[in-house]
Amino acid sequence: MKTQDLIDPNFKQKPVVLIKEEAKMQIMANPIYFPILMSLRDGFKTIKEIEEEYNKFIVEDLKKQGIKDRKKIKEMVDKKKRSDKSLYRYIQHLIDADFVVLVGKRIAMEKSMTEKIFARTAKFFFVDSYYEKMICANQGCIDSLSQLLGLIYDVPPLEKTNLKQFTNLMKECSKKITSILFTKKSEEFVQIVENLSLSEITAVLQTLSIIDLVNNPKDFKKLLKSIEKA
Repeated sequence: MKTQDLIDPNFKQKPVVLIKEEAKMQIMANPIYFPILMSLRDGFKTIKEIEEEYNKFIVEDLKKQGIKDRKKIKEMVDKKKRSDKSLYRYIQHLIDADFVVLVGKRIAMEKSMTEKIFARTAKFFFVDSYYEKMICANQGCIDSLSQLLGLIYDVPPLEKTNLKQFTNLMKECSKKITSILFTKKSEEFVQIVENLSLSEITAVLQTLSIIDLVNNPKDFKKLLKSIEKA
């Protein structure tokens, strides 16, 4: 069947959007909405296409959980899959939250039928303070770090002041890297990492932050000195 997509010429997808609101963070983490957002990461989609991707995501998630029996997978997919009506409702929630937008329609030439086409408002969504959760900074973590580093390097427990300074530097490096890539260089960033998974992108960002950190060892020389073996 021949089709034609009519896309709003004024629509421009943003490269990166930083999510700061708690309500939006909850939407990103919600297993109902996550497959839709992942599906639309690949490009513009109709409800039928999103539904197909939604079901594939369920299958992949079940396999990751170690479920291999085909009958069991089919039963779980039948239980978890969503109707067109439900998906429309979910997408409307995502539109209201500014994650998704209606960008056009697909026309079936022979049947004179049309389908709505949806897109993400941004290629990538990142939680603005993701580095806060990735870096060990609370007192309990600092205490454990002190003891574990002492255990690994066979030295007395490290000064917690030095550890706090180091974790603060890590946080600043993460902020620096994300500020550059998410704002000043967002277009280039998206082009380079668009084929990576979100976990891979996170790993890349963390590695860049570490490289930026170790490029200035003088800033945490006291910590380095304290783990030198006697």
